[in-house]
Amino acid sequence: MSSNLSNYWWSSTAFDYAIEKAKKLNNPSGKNRGAVIFLVDEADALAQSRESSQMHHEDKAGVNAFIRGIDRISNGKLPAAVIMCTNRLNSLDPAIKRRAADILKFGRPNKEQRLFVLKEPLVELGFTDNDIKDIVEITGDTTEREYGFTFSDLVQRLLPSLILDAYPNTAVNPKRSKEIVKGIIPTPPFQDNGILLK
Repeated sequence: MSSNLSNYWWSSTAFDYAIEKAKKLNNPSGKNRGAVIFLVDEADALAQSRESSQMHHEDKAGVNAFIRGIDRISNGKLPAAVIMCTNRLNSLDPAIKRRAADILKFGRPNKEQRLFVLKEPLVELGFTDNDIKDIVEITGDTTEREYGFTFSDLVQRLLPSLILDAYPNTAVNPKRSKEIVKGIIPTPPFQDNGILLK
């Protein structure tokens, strides 16, 4: 099955499954017995704009199926929410964005948010408040780059890098850790239709 056809099949099948589950929780005469959350990560891969000149007919059919699925949930007044996550909001099809109850934009973590993410694990590794403050500063924007670390850079790259550097023979060393962090290049911002997304 080609990837284009599999996107169409996936959209239809996934919505069928979510709708079936939501119907079982639906109680038209009273309080629902629960709700379904249908989470679509990397939504731009499934719901990209049909206005793109490079889009194949099968891709457009997949987006159409996705839109029909959203409408089936909405029109059926089912206890379900479709949550879509993307780093490329501008690439989503306009018809999908029009159907959104809300669009929440999350930027890169500021200093306080980086501190919140890093403090507990670094304290457990024996870092002092000053060590942690230094790493929080290093992970922000600098004179060399206008952007800092993303949340996933902090959790999926920085922390594992510190532990793997010390493993298996030594403890994590704060001074060495600062050098390691300085060597990690944060994920660059996406270019979305010519707009730089930080």
